[in-house]
Amino acid sequence: MEPITLALDCRGPLRAAAAAGLRVMASAPLRGGEVVEMVDGELVDLIRPSLTPAQVCLLVTASCPGVTDVLVSASSTPHWQQAVNALAETPLTIARLREITGVLTSV
Repeated sequence: MEPITLALDCRGPLRAAAAAGLRVMASAPLRGGEVVEMVDGELVDLIRPSLTPAQVCLLVTASCPGVTDVLVSASSTPHWQQAVNALAETPLTIARLREITGVLTSV
């Protein structure tokens, strides 16, 4: 959560890259499925109830200030379509990201 928290506070490498006009690519945001396994229904409901755990992880990553691209891979066509759909969602607001990081850092 630290890179997102720093970016929300207008600090850290993501904000510095954006200020320098650089593109930031988030690579392997699901960490091979590790992150998805940590997301329960309650967290999905907090972030965006209409999405799957993998999709909310992608949405949070894509919504982070300073991130311009999210690099994803998928093991099947349905997983690829789910990733595409998640990244087409309206990004989370800064206020919403602050709420989510607050919940996650208090656990």
